[in-house]
Parts: sequence; structure tokens; C-alpha cells
Amino acid sequence: MAAVEFNVTYDPDPPVVTVKATGLTATALTVKVTDLDLRRVTFKPESVLAAPLTGLVNALALAAPPIVKDKVKGLSPDIPLGKPIGCDIPVGGGTVHVRLASPELGSHDGMLMISGTAAVS
Repeated sequence: MAAVEFNVTYDPDPPVVTVKATGLTATALTVKVTDLDLRRVTFKPESVLAAPLTGLVNALALAAPPIVKDKVKGLSPDIPLGKPIGCDIPVGGGTVHVRLASPELGSHDGMLMISGTAAVS
């Protein structure tokens, strides 16, 4: 059986997702998708069987950006941090553990800022 293969390109490439940080725990940052910049999806045939379908597929692809944008905007996924925010500092023969306690979200000059108190152990 021969395959129907297309090479898919996006405008812009890659699409740009804008998010707003909405929550923070010791293990995850929660964001809300506020925008998706995806203007066009184009399919280029990569196999002989794909060539006759290209016009139809690209006509359908014209509807894709607004549909995808509508589905993505408003999503609020958690982004795992992997480990709590902090660091370990070697001191003498031991280690001082510094962790962020009571984290708070903010912004500074348009960038995400995370602040809180340090918990030292």
C-alpha cells in the first residue's frame, strides 16, 4: 500500500503561543493561553498519491487556523517544574538547601517575576 504523504508548513513557523502565568505551586506553573499566532497551514505533496489531493487538502487547511486558535485559547495547562524552586549550596562538609516559600507571581518590565520568602534548611 502506497502512502499519501504531505510536508506541512506553518505561517509563522513555528506558530507563536502567548500565555499568561496564573498560578504557581512548588511543583508546577499554571498558565492560560491568551493568543495563538497561526495565520496559515500549507500542505505540500511528498508522494505521488498526495499530489492529486493537494488542492482539496489546502482548501480545507484554510479553515484550520481559526479553528485551532478557538480550541487553544483559554486552555490552562500546568507546566511541571521538575523540582521546587531553589538551590543547594555546599558549605563546608554539608549542604544548605534554599527553597522558595509562599511563591507569588508578578511582572517586571513585561517579564514574569516570581517572588517569595526563602526557606533555609
